Amino acid sequence: MRRPPTWPELDRLARFVRAADSLTDTLATWTGRGLEIEVVRRVDRVFPDPAVAELLDLHPGARVQERQVRMRCADLAVADARSWVAVDSPALTPAVRLALRSGGSLGDLLRPLQRRRITVRVATRAIEATHDHTTPVLAVQARLDVAGTPVAWCDETIYEAVFAGDGRQPVRRGITRFDTVRAPVPA
Repeated sequence: MRRPPTWPELDRLARFVRAADSLTDTLATWTGRGLEIEVVRRVDRVFPDPAVAELLDLHPGARVQERQVRMRCADLAVADARSWVAVDSPALTPAVRLALRSGGSLGDLLRPLQRRRITVRVATRAIEATHDHTTPVLAVQARLDVAGTPVAWCDETIYEAVFAGDGRQPVRRGITRFDTVRAPVPA
């Protein structure tokens, strides 16, 4: 017997994330405000965990790029994502490989290659609102494929801040993105 969810909006968000082709675009749409993406960490040529190597079908000794990004909306961290990218994959073009090494956005770089996001797991981390924006509410695991070849594995955490709107329903229109560079505040 399935119990009704105690937090219907979280259940709705989980379904939305499960069906999404881009977490960034999904959360931007959900919040109705757009997101600022901050690359927190990027390390080239790391040896992946054996489980990640298997998920990406990497040959022994293959190295990946490890990336960690934070997604913000209105100065609140709504999600963190950690990904391992097989930058030497033959499914990636030389231009994409170069752009990844220079810090380009993973989703934006793979989009023209007709990447496909396969959500492997969405786990609920909270059953009711705590009113603490830093509380993890969803843990997501996804794989990004290009031309049927796995090229990235993502572990994503969505925080309660994603519900921190002003109480109105989120606007479900176009997506606005903000650059990671903030304009200086006039004195």
